[in-house]
Amino acid sequence: MAKYVFGIDLGTTYSCIAYVDETGRATVVNNSEGTNTTPSVVNFASPSQVVVGQVAKENAVIDPDNTISLVKTLMGKTDFAISYNGEDKSPEEVSAYILRKVAEDAAKMLDTEVKDVVITCPAYFGTAERTATKNAGIIAGLNVLEVISEPTAAALYYGCAREQEEKTILVFDLGGGTFDVTIMNISSEKIEVICSDGNHELGGKDWDEAVMRYLAEEFISQTGFDGEFDEYAQQDMRLKAEKAKQQLTSRDQVPVMLDAAGLRARINLTREKFDEITSALLGEAIEKTESAIDVAKEKGYNIDEILLVGGSTRMPQVTKAIVDRFGMEPKILDPDEAVAKGAAIHAVNVYVNNQKSLEPGDVGETTVNVGGATKEINADDYKEELAVQPEMMSIGGKTRQVVVATTKSFAIEVLINGESKCCNMIIKNEPMPNGSISVTKEFGTNVANQESAELVVYESDFMEETFDVDKDFVLGTATLELSENLPVGSPIQVTFTLSTEGILEVSGVDKTTGREVHATMQAKGIMAEEKVDELKEKSKQMVVM
Repeated sequence: MAKYVFGIDLGTTYSCIAYVDETGRATVVNNSEGTNTTPSVVNFASPSQVVVGQVAKENAVIDPDNTISLVKTLMGKTDFAISYNGEDKSPEEVSAYILRKVAEDAAKMLDTEVKDVVITCPAYFGTAERTATKNAGIIAGLNVLEVISEPTAAALYYGCAREQEEKTILVFDLGGGTFDVTIMNISSEKIEVICSDGNHELGGKDWDEAVMRYLAEEFISQTGFDGEFDEYAQQDMRLKAEKAKQQLTSRDQVPVMLDAAGLRARINLTREKFDEITSALLGEAIEKTESAIDVAKEKGYNIDEILLVGGSTRMPQVTKAIVDRFGMEPKILDPDEAVAKGAAIHAVNVYVNNQKSLEPGDVGETTVNVGGATKEINADDYKEELAVQPEMMSIGGKTRQVVVATTKSFAIEVLINGESKCCNMIIKNEPMPNGSISVTKEFGTNVANQESAELVVYESDFMEETFDVDKDFVLGTATLELSENLPVGSPIQVTFTLSTEGILEVSGVDKTTGREVHATMQAKGIMAEEKVDELKEKSKQMVVM
């Protein structure tokens, strides 16, 4: 029986798991290697065993063909991550092994089952990526209570860790593979997301690649090497580039030794050169930040504080750029741990609130640690638990409502004056005060005797009321069968409902007959439920080291 619920930061380069302990403090659980984060790297050691974490990262040099990293960048985009033993592995399956590693290590450390979890993802993730993240948790055998945006989790941890007056904060979240900027208003009563922006393809890995290019150029210049760097050399260079980047956080220069094709070179990398070769990358992040601030100002909010989250914000250039551009010294908030800790706090909140749906006498499947004691929560006594539980989520025993905002716009394709257009139903950065948002609009049939209406749904960042059709943004389709002999303009009612997790449900109603269609919109390539179940059973047969 589980004693706790957990928050998991499923990161591009490193992952982390946390829980709320008996004193009400969000606490990270070290892995079996004794570190607070686990490299998000998976090595397929045999058909029945995978190695995850630091050992897998080191194995990447000697066994690159069977090792994969940065899998988070593939989530929701493809069904292929790596091929091993004649089988194609999906990003969801690979991510499930990472989740199993951190969960199983935590279970051993705490001597309890890890079952109910909240998993984080970048705020900028859309429906496809969020669905893939949730599926990875299911494949790992976890009960995914919710998927929450990383900056929201970090702000929740920050808000619950400090007593403070109302203020508007900007969370600058630069991780290993993604960048998010989220602006929130925090008060003693609630944390409200104002707007978010970002680039889920920009992260510390890009700084590593910039260093790799520089090292390769210098190696060629020093040695005269004119061949291709083999996979072994590239993996070695990647590890050394990351290490050099980390060392430059506290040093002005670092030596890097490279070996390839029997040649050797010692390359001196200075912080000045590092900042120079990565300035364009940092410029992209600052540009996104400026855009988010502009949106917040339009809504009447000015930034009071900037928080740095994500391991890549340790780079001195980040703080300098923020001070230079915004005239404000940022605060560093547990870069590696804040997201997991916030997710753990949210997990407690979600779990306890879920008990409201239980019928009298029903018993929850998980016990929750409250004030040092564990007990099963049921519908008869959940109010008693809820009276105690908030102390676990903030100093002073106060709870804060979390109001998220939409991170994408959702549109339906319609005919306007005979031309196909996308009509936005839900606009990016709209508040979701009840944890979801539902919008209903009425349209009409295009021709007489129309037999069906195809509802083509788009997901994008466009915030205009209408915009030109671009098939690259199609999320999915649903077909509404219509009654016979309908005249032109017969009413069709369409409703979009978006959940906190960013999953969209669409319904259409033929107003003449009341005939309906319902569909959960998932982008092309999202794994079918049957496949998720199949991989869940398969995962059980694999040993994760």
